[in-house]
Amino acid sequence: MKEILTVTELNSYIANLLDSDPFLGQLWLRGEISGFRLYQQSGHMYFTLKDEDSTISAVMFKSRARGLKFKPKDGMEVLLRASVSVFARQGKYQLYVEEMQPYGIGGLFLYLEELKKKLAAKGYFAPERKKAIPAFVQRVGIVTSQDGAALRDICRILKQRHPGVEVVLVHSSVQGSEAPGELAEGLRLLNSYGEVELIIIGRGGGSYEDLMAFNSELVVQAIYESNIPVISAVGHEVDFTLADLAADLRAATPSQAASLAVADMQALSRQLDNYQQRLLRAMQRKLLYYTEIIDRLMMKRIWKQPRSLLHMREELLSQLEKRLSRGMTETFREKKMRLSMNVAALDSLSPLKIMERGYVLLQKEGRIIRDEQQVQIGDRLEVAMRHADLEIEVIKKERVKRWKS
Repeated sequence: MKEILTVTELNSYIANLLDSDPFLGQLWLRGEISGFRLYQQSGHMYFTLKDEDSTISAVMFKSRARGLKFKPKDGMEVLLRASVSVFARQGKYQLYVEEMQPYGIGGLFLYLEELKKKLAAKGYFAPERKKAIPAFVQRVGIVTSQDGAALRDICRILKQRHPGVEVVLVHSSVQGSEAPGELAEGLRLLNSYGEVELIIIGRGGGSYEDLMAFNSELVVQAIYESNIPVISAVGHEVDFTLADLAADLRAATPSQAASLAVADMQALSRQLDNYQQRLLRAMQRKLLYYTEIIDRLMMKRIWKQPRSLLHMREELLSQLEKRLSRGMTETFREKKMRLSMNVAALDSLSPLKIMERGYVLLQKEGRIIRDEQQVQIGDRLEVAMRHADLEIEVIKKERVKRWKS
């Protein structure tokens, strides 16, 4: 006889089966909210998620609902990250919601705009925090799926442009519930490794939902905190994610990211060859120019008859000496004549010339007497004559009137 189970045991057994299933333990689900109820006392949310053909019950507990940036309501299409389990008491399986986002163009855009504002307020997109991309990179880190076409495109372009470049790959999911955490961890691992000069993070094209991992706050924060410059390469040219805003440089495609990451060594080699040729031609022109100058100099007479130049210099020196001698003689004669004229002029003004005509110089105590008021009776005066000096005493003082004839 087979074992008889209770209803509780059966429900518990089924719950254990569901809880142990890795697929049901973490999944993304899209649907429309119906029968939404928010219990104010507990803060828990209960609703039904439905599509065109089916429904499933869902609950979002207060601890998770607290982080919502919008107010759910009936008829709203949402994207859920949830697990599936059984509510054993009623034997009913349901969704246990961990994260909820508005879905559809309007709803999802609203969600991303709110998240963008939040991250911008933290400074995650600030232009002044962007790091410069190195000009010459020898080792590139890549965070993406090892099975994706994006990795193949990146490696192909890297090797085409720079055959010697080294690639360090950190495998990560690029979509699904685990992707944000794995992408962020990949960035942290490369920063801890510290041997790469640049990081490329991205994936190939996909639906907007497929790219949602790159709109995650976890990924944006990891890019912002990276000490190594990051190039984002998410989807196709028209795709744009929050990771692109946080990255130091955005590439439209993974292939373009590889082109931006490393220098084109073949082009640089051609450019270097061109510079070498130009330098060689410039040196040849200079050498030819100075060779011609030397040839012209060597053709001058000085190299054939060096004494002729010396003879010319000697003649010039002799002429200059004669001119200098004549100039000095003329200058001396002129200066001598001027000196004689000045001496004669000074001599004509000399007091000695006046004394020769009978005049004397009258002094009192070494001072020349110019007026009778300076002399008193009894004063002793010195008389300077042409050939003698006298000393006299004033015994009489009389004013004499003289008239001009």
